[in-house]
Amino acid sequence: MPQVKIIAKNFMDMVASLTARDLNKLYENPFICEAILRSLPPLAKKYVFQMLYIDGAIPAKTMEEWVLPDGFTKHKVAIDRLVQLRLFSEEKKKETTYRLNSTFQSNLQKHLINGGALPREPMPSGITARLPTLEDLEAYAIGQWECFLLQLISSAQAERPTNFSSSMMKVFQRGLLIQRDKEAPRLTESGFQFLLMDTNAQLWYIVREYISNSQVWLLIFFSVVSLHQNFCASLSLIHWYILSL
Repeated sequence: MPQVKIIAKNFMDMVASLTARDLNKLYENPFICEAILRSLPPLAKKYVFQMLYIDGAIPAKTMEEWVLPDGFTKHKVAIDRLVQLRLFSEEKKKETTYRLNSTFQSNLQKHLINGGALPREPMPSGITARLPTLEDLEAYAIGQWECFLLQLISSAQAERPTNFSSSMMKVFQRGLLIQRDKEAPRLTESGFQFLLMDTNAQLWYIVREYISNSQVWLLIFFSVVSLHQNFCASLSLIHWYILSL
C-alpha cells in the first residue's frame, strides 16, 4: 500500500499552530481542555495534574527532581510540548520557572469537579421511545459518508447531494482531483491515497480542510475538536458527526 502523505498534521499539531490569542480562547472551553489533556504525552499529563492546584510557578530544577535519571529525554519532550501549547508559561529571571496556563487550569478544575457532563434538559418520553438504535445510527452514518465520498469524487453520480455548497466541495476536491480542458475530473495520486485511508483518517482530513477554509473556522474548530475527541474511540460513534454532513 502506498505511503499516505496528504495528512501532514494531526490534532495536536493543529492546536500547536494556533496563535496565543486563539489558544487562550480555545482553553475557555472545559471540554476542549479535556481533549487537550487526553492528547498530551503521558509525562506531560502527569505534570499538568501535579500543577493543577498550584497557583504559583514551579522552578525548573524542582521539576527535574521529579524525574528518574534515565527519563530526562522524556522530561524535555514533555516540557517542550507544554510550552509549545502555551499550557506552561516559561519565565527566566534568576532561575527558570514554569506556570500552568491560568485559563486552562481553571476550566480543567471545573471540568473535573463537574464530572465532564453536559447540562441536559430531560427529554419527553414520547421522543425517547422513538430514538434510533446504535445499529440504525451506524447504518445511516455509513450511508451518509458513502454518499459524501461519491459526491466528492464524482458529483454527477451522487444520488443524494450533501448540504455542502459547491464551493466547499471544490475546496475538499483540491489536490484530490484534476481536470484538464473539457475532460472529466480524474483522481490524482493523493486522491487514490485518500480513498485507501480508513474512515477515521478520511474524516479527519475533511474536517481539517473544512476548518482551514471556513471564514468562521475558529468557532467550528471548538465544536469539531470536542466531537473528535469524544467519539474517536469508536467508529460508530464518530459517525455521529457525519450525520451533520
